[in-house]
Amino acid sequence: MEMKRRDFVKGCAAACVMLLPGVTYAAVGKHSNKASPSSAGMHIEKSIKASFGGGFSVKSHRQSNGLTHADIEHFGTQYAVTSADLLDWKIVRSV
Repeated sequence: MEMKRRDFVKGCAAACVMLLPGVTYAAVGKHSNKASPSSAGMHIEKSIKASFGGGFSVKSHRQSNGLTHADIEHFGTQYAVTSADLLDWKIVRSV
């Protein structure tokens, strides 16, 4: 098999282009250990839906003093809920 220099360079360039996104993703993945605010919100929303059911929607949430507070809604009825561990949610008030 006879390979010319130009074909070899093209092959190497193609291999680099194909590997570049994977290397970039791996480099970014090492430094993104912190959860972004949007992913934290999704985690809270999933926890609430797992506890109360899929028909509930999260209107807002906040964290203070080790507790997570959220305002949720189900068929027009609004509830204020709180949790210490995102597993056990308690209804504080119904609006």
